[in-house]
Amino acid sequence: MRHPTRWRSWIALLATTLAAALAAATLSAAPAQAAPLPSPFKWSSTGALVGPQQTAPGRTLVSIKDPSVVKEDGKYYVYATTADTNGGWSLTSFGGFTDWSQAGQAPQTHLSTTAVGGGYRAAPQVFYFEPKNQWYLLYQTGLPSFSTLTHPSQPQSASAPKNFMTNHGIADANSSYILDYWVICDDVNCYLFFNNDKQEFYRAQTTVANFPNGFGNVQMFMKGSSQSLFEATNVYKVGDSGQYMLIIEGIGTNGVRYFRSWTSNKLNANFNEWTPLADTQSNPFAGAANVTFPGGTWTADISHGEMVRVDSNQTMEIDPCSMQYLYQGRNPNSGGDYSQLPYRLGLLTNTNPTADCGGSGGGGDSGQLRGTGSNRCLDVPNQSTTNGTQLQIYDCWSGANQQWTYSNGEISVYSGTSRKCLDASGGGTANGTAAIIWSCHGGANQKWNLNSNGTITNAASGLCLDVAGAATANGTKVQLWACSGGTNQRWTLT
Repeated sequence: MRHPTRWRSWIALLATTLAAALAAATLSAAPAQAAPLPSPFKWSSTGALVGPQQTAPGRTLVSIKDPSVVKEDGKYYVYATTADTNGGWSLTSFGGFTDWSQAGQAPQTHLSTTAVGGGYRAAPQVFYFEPKNQWYLLYQTGLPSFSTLTHPSQPQSASAPKNFMTNHGIADANSSYILDYWVICDDVNCYLFFNNDKQEFYRAQTTVANFPNGFGNVQMFMKGSSQSLFEATNVYKVGDSGQYMLIIEGIGTNGVRYFRSWTSNKLNANFNEWTPLADTQSNPFAGAANVTFPGGTWTADISHGEMVRVDSNQTMEIDPCSMQYLYQGRNPNSGGDYSQLPYRLGLLTNTNPTADCGGSGGGGDSGQLRGTGSNRCLDVPNQSTTNGTQLQIYDCWSGANQQWTYSNGEISVYSGTSRKCLDASGGGTANGTAAIIWSCHGGANQKWNLNSNGTITNAASGLCLDVAGAATANGTKVQLWACSGGTNQRWTLT
């Protein structure tokens, strides 16, 4: 027989060990959490950034639409649909720019001049498939088709179309058409989403190891009773939250297009396994109800597009703290056949990330800092997030690099892991000290006072935020200087 005291001690030790193990298991089982998605969403839109360039051989283009965007090596690349005056659809590509204000000037390469060929090609999606070190361009040709690319900057490298599937399984029954294909993968499987003309939304499946082959097991995962579920399915991984977000375009009152949203913890979720997030016309993911247009309203529709993702790979991951959505819109007074509607591309920037993001959304005033003397905005060049980047003034637009938040004495730009603070370089207190962005640390050189006369003074030096030489041109540097009361030292947070 064991000694009773030792037996009780052994039991107590075992209980303590088991409790600790269970606690550790509970902690390790919980997924890493990103800041939750906001609801309601709020967005600010640019004007129409991109129109069709009349360089397509033998075609007169009327629209550019259905954009897919990747950011690679600090540059944006976009693939999109074009429509011509004969009702023909094809693909175009442009990119290599670092700032969205440059998007409209980027030369467009029409993929009818590549191995993709002419004829019906529409609704592209471009992504990098890491397991096979290969870029893919997905699009619709009546069936889900794909081409490979050597790099998104080289549309001429596109291979001839191949089909993911020879039919759509159960989705083909009684369907007049099927469209808007979307690929997203987890660690094990890849899923191909699409819809038909019956407000039915489907998903096919293959393994990561077998991609791009083997798509099958077609299942209907959602169905709408009206045009409130219409087309343009997007599915994204929401940071490290363990969630996925589904958005689908709907048509609301007066024929206006908007996006609804749902979340789930798995990609093969069906029907009520997708939890509504912002899913009505009055509380949409994105629509007329929650998008503002600082430069003037140019569209009533927020239609088919794509989020700017964290990286370019097959997981389709987004940062919930720094969301932008490239979309198609059109003049509200335009009408006629769908193929002739003059769609253009614009960019939404989310303006209310949650308080957990650590920046805007956590209290304080947010907006653009507009210089009184120049009527231009405080701007981070090329949307850089690099510590030490000196600020400038530039034409005002709704980009995240011009959205500033004043809270607890700090003036910050971006959010989440990208959040940066307005900083007096090196803690300088002399005239000419550069105004830069830097990781927020709470130091006195990152504390500012917004004064009633429009000046912004640094808490450490007392110097004013100043546009160098009182110049008004784009690209003029911003610095600190002894306060003079000049209009080059006066700002409005709007």
